Amino acid sequence: MDADLIAELASKAPFTVILVTIKLDGSTTIRWTDGGFVRWGGEVYRALTAWGTVSEVGEISDGVDAEVTSCTLSLMPSSDDAFADLVAPEVQGAEVLIHFGAVDFETGRLVGEPDLLLRAELDEPRLSGTGGELSYDLITEEARMLEANDERRLTNSFHQSVWPGELGLSHVDGLTKKIYWRTTAPNNAIS
Repeated sequence: MDADLIAELASKAPFTVILVTIKLDGSTTIRWTDGGFVRWGGEVYRALTAWGTVSEVGEISDGVDAEVTSCTLSLMPSSDDAFADLVAPEVQGAEVLIHFGAVDFETGRLVGEPDLLLRAELDEPRLSGTGGELSYDLITEEARMLEANDERRLTNSFHQSVWPGELGLSHVDGLTKKIYWRTTAPNNAIS
């Protein structure tokens, strides 16, 4: 964390800010803040944009063992068009960056460099029953690596389905044994 930011957070009443960046595609980036507006890195982060506002940035929970880091991002789209754009299938997987910083109350400028709290991707959107709030679970790269991929097997038949004619696994034994990666293997009654 930046030394100036640490000093500001240690002051009596720091004015903190959350900065949310969503990179929808190569040309569209949404920059939100949790109130007012802030200039950072030559860009302006606003509470209200053409896309709407950030309703809530959920608690970022650290993953332990076979769990992953997770967070929920809730948005209030400003219009039906913004809503349609934010729930479009191609938005799933868009990069999300969440930074935490502090603002000098007198100048309105950021103090030091904001701290990156989370780098993640948008997952499937959920619509709340009231008010048109849109919620996303933010999925990290480690979560993607822990997804079940039953269709991918360390077998000769799967290997040849991907690389036809490649016989690298044709005479290998012991491949029927399930390999547990980044998780604890279940205890078996028979070993």
